[in-house]
Amino acid sequence: MTYQDGSYQAKAMGHSSDVVVSAKIQNNKIEKVKIDLGEESTPKTKEVIDKLAGQIISKQTSDLDVVTGATETSNATIRAMRKILKQAGNEVEEVRSVKDGVYKETVPSYGWRSMMSGEITFSNNKLTDINITEESDSKTSHWFSIAESKLIPQIIKHQSLDVDAVSGASVSSGAIKHLVEKAVVDAGGDSDDWHKPVEKSQKIIEKSGYDVLVVGLGGSGILSYCAAALSEAKVFGIEAGAEIGGNSVLTSGPMVVNSKIMSEKYNDGKDNIDVEDLYQTWLDYVGDTKKKDVIRVAIDQDGPALDYYIKNFGISFDGASFGAPAGFYPSFVRPDWTKEWTVYTPDDGKFYNAGEPVHLGQYKKALKKAVDMNEVNDFLLETKAEEFLLDDDKVVGVKAIASDGTTYKIYAKAVILASGGFVGNREMMNQVYGHTAQVFGTSLNNGTGIKMGQAIGGDTYALKTLPMIHISQVPNMIRDDSLTPDQKATLSALATTPDAKKLDISGNLLTSKDESGTQNSEITVGIAYAPGFKYYNAYTQKQLDEIKQTGLSEATSKSGVIILDQGGQPYKAGQPVQDLEKIIDEGIRTENIFAGMPKDLAKKLNMDEKALTAALGSNDEKYYLFEADGYAYATCGGLNVDKNMNVLRKDGSAIENVFAVGQDSEGVENVDNEAYTPWGGQAQAWTFVSGKIAGENATRLAKK
Repeated sequence: MTYQDGSYQAKAMGHSSDVVVSAKIQNNKIEKVKIDLGEESTPKTKEVIDKLAGQIISKQTSDLDVVTGATETSNATIRAMRKILKQAGNEVEEVRSVKDGVYKETVPSYGWRSMMSGEITFSNNKLTDINITEESDSKTSHWFSIAESKLIPQIIKHQSLDVDAVSGASVSSGAIKHLVEKAVVDAGGDSDDWHKPVEKSQKIIEKSGYDVLVVGLGGSGILSYCAAALSEAKVFGIEAGAEIGGNSVLTSGPMVVNSKIMSEKYNDGKDNIDVEDLYQTWLDYVGDTKKKDVIRVAIDQDGPALDYYIKNFGISFDGASFGAPAGFYPSFVRPDWTKEWTVYTPDDGKFYNAGEPVHLGQYKKALKKAVDMNEVNDFLLETKAEEFLLDDDKVVGVKAIASDGTTYKIYAKAVILASGGFVGNREMMNQVYGHTAQVFGTSLNNGTGIKMGQAIGGDTYALKTLPMIHISQVPNMIRDDSLTPDQKATLSALATTPDAKKLDISGNLLTSKDESGTQNSEITVGIAYAPGFKYYNAYTQKQLDEIKQTGLSEATSKSGVIILDQGGQPYKAGQPVQDLEKIIDEGIRTENIFAGMPKDLAKKLNMDEKALTAALGSNDEKYYLFEADGYAYATCGGLNVDKNMNVLRKDGSAIENVFAVGQDSEGVENVDNEAYTPWGGQAQAWTFVSGKIAGENATRLAKK
């Protein structure tokens, strides 16, 4: 193919925005390439750009290798580069027909225990059906069914794969699109032809007359909405995701401080915990008394708040889990607190499975009951808050954008910020912590509420409280069938075992700092203290050869991963790991393992070569570094609030009609640079306490 000299540009839809590729062609050669990923930001954005641009220059083609952990971004870059080469080659854009038929395809998806399979039907050169026949996404994500019900009709309606992914289910959405792409190719078509722009709405809709507007309908937002509705407010809610519940539907349950209902059920009517002991322990942990009034409220209102939602909205905590019957569970920190937190009742009434959305139905019923309390009460899903609406300096509502492009201006007398913290905002994570973390659960919690509060003068409190990290796992879980579940578990065990030399991200030996006091090693928050929320387990070739011949150590064989396990078990101690080479090869391919001499590893991982060499012990030996990352399901630091949940300015004065709840304000009961108070259920308890207080106070203000 001969290409005309010139500068070219093309774009293609990626994971969440257009990827724009610019290229200069001279003397029939691609000389320069620039890739703009737009909003496709990841922890490895620069690495993705460098790899893809490097491949284009070296290969002189659009036939690129997908970068691990950036599949949709890579594919968008490939499509954009194909367009450029077609432009430069004066190729006529020709749409290739697809053959009628039903095509069975299988692709990796969000579910980490099995892949997604589907049957794709074409008739008369049209896509007529997408039938998902097998998936495990719904086991670990409460949004898959929404992706299935909303995305598939849109793809078929527009005959395009450039329809927006379902908010909160972007990985599942991408997998569904990938099924169609594979089917198009198998049907003789060109998958690029099925990526056609889909127009967005330009409408502006105003909604007014509300007492309370809730921004975010995760746990704390729903509970705020319910309390406001029960207080006879006219309430409206907006949620960025395609489903309600946020990360609260993945948590086990709240701390319980002398709930009358729970005590009657499970403690012979007696108090389950000494409030003064808890209060003093809490103050000792945060190290000062600046927020003692808020901490006092968090404790004193815990039991009443749980009883309030049990009685009025049917929330229940009769789950049996962790090998114990329903009732109270012991603290992770204080062995003498034997009855300190509890577990949600699963919707099916059976055994509770941690990390699975088994109590979403409770939240749905509670929200429906609250909506039905007033004929004007309502809410919108897939609608992202953008900014406050102001009258002079007073907040009078919120501007929001729906997934179809519609702009909403929603007016209310009081606003409750419940956007769920900032764990999904990589730029903000970097600003606050200097690093990002892997995310377990929704990444829609992107700091919207905190940033909106700051924009009107709100202050933050303990923003650097470490994120909630209880899970260590390899960074790129292998979601295809290149390894068996047991092989995947063995890879994870070698990456997370305590029985190996651990290195931090600089190449130094990792210290074991963990100030949380957590007793239970399975939920240790120690990795939250590691620089970058990750570490590397280092092995020599000799050590790996020994493992292959004589098996894993006892400690390694018992190194299980909670919640994010992939359905298998590590090989038993003393059992030869004859397929270790295959496990290592796949680990290297997926960038979970890095192999080389210290000099090469230091360059690859941006480590200090001298420190790394000293830590490993030799500069002329090959090493294998198995990466283990912390998976966070929330941040804790947020806006500064008082005991009424009003957002405070830097001078300590309250922004009278703006409130913050849940992860948007939880910093007030925590401390910078330490794990959130880790004794068990404290964060989920804050959703109940802050939600009830904010809902009632916002209504009280609106009705003045």
